[in-house]
Amino acid sequence: MTSFALVLATTMPATAQESVAPQGSALEAQRANGLPLTSFYDPDGADLSVPGTLVRTEAGMGYDLPHGIVATRIAYASRDANGIPVMTTGVVLQPPGEAPEGGWPLIAWGHGTAGVARPCAPSLMKDLYYGWDGIFIYPLMGYAVVATDYSGLGTPGPHQLLSLEAQGQDVINSVPAARAAVPTLSDDWVMVGHSQGGATAIQVSAMEHGIDDPTYLGAISIAPATDYHAMWKLFPDGMASGGMALVAAGIRAADPSFDPETMVGPQIAEVLPELEQEACFGAAMELVASLPGARQPSNWPDAPGVRRFTDANRPYLQPGRGPLLVLLGENDPAIPLDITKRAIGERCKLQDEVSLETYPGMDHAQVIHASFPRQLEWIADRFAGRPAERNCPG
Repeated sequence: MTSFALVLATTMPATAQESVAPQGSALEAQRANGLPLTSFYDPDGADLSVPGTLVRTEAGMGYDLPHGIVATRIAYASRDANGIPVMTTGVVLQPPGEAPEGGWPLIAWGHGTAGVARPCAPSLMKDLYYGWDGIFIYPLMGYAVVATDYSGLGTPGPHQLLSLEAQGQDVINSVPAARAAVPTLSDDWVMVGHSQGGATAIQVSAMEHGIDDPTYLGAISIAPATDYHAMWKLFPDGMASGGMALVAAGIRAADPSFDPETMVGPQIAEVLPELEQEACFGAAMELVASLPGARQPSNWPDAPGVRRFTDANRPYLQPGRGPLLVLLGENDPAIPLDITKRAIGERCKLQDEVSLETYPGMDHAQVIHASFPRQLEWIADRFAGRPAERNCPG
């Protein structure tokens, strides 16, 4: 079985994967798809005391959007994994035409791994990172979307990659900020996330169990990373990975006492500053692949700092609120089917409205398209107030 870490490149959209070719081409493609990092992304003494508060907004310019979709950038107050106030940015997409009575039904979108540097924010990409591989479909079907960048992407870092408390905060706090920026949004909302965002969807459902927000209607988790430790133990001994180099940077961002060398070794640790400053996913993969003889230490998933991190990010062991739909490709080399089934089975013991649906032959990116009819049916049911199904792993 191939592990999550070995093929972490599949956590990026299919179009982005196609750009990973000769050395240097991914960084060139990244720069060609990028938009200028402006003062909009700097906190500048903003009041971040109340999570969800809109800090500023501006028209979203420079995006390659389908005709009629209107983009609005937002900056808002959120919290990191340690509860520290941060500013987070994102984009609100409105469908073409006039909003229906009650406003556009709202989807909060959580993207997959983009990187850890400021230029890796989807709102700083002309295609918003996913483009037609995900995010554009929803507004064309009549749903507004608020797509968070996650704190540390766009805004000053560091980005706490895969620290799900931070990403969950960013998604939940994006909703009131989006409503403040765009008055034509509905009160009710659902979350949809893929890969890193899929794991965040499970986290959001757990957080909503305590928040008990009546406007939250449920979450769709597509190809989520669940049991990090079990997944990373499948990684071939010594194999170097740009994806895991990004994760090491993310762990250190949440836990400054963490020594990334215990996870990626000294040679890869030397290039982490480049990943933290500019190189996003594809460029990180190329950079680490170009290091001759780079190897990760043996048994790195059991290093104390790594274990602290994996133990702290297991929201599937917590009860959730609202329906949760998990969608997984059976041919996904990044997300092992058996590990995901066990994790969702644990959530099923704590929550009634949970459903896991798998797609034969689909991989990490393909499952997004393959599941669109099911996603749209499920989302429509949530806004219509219809009951959700339960379909737990056997």
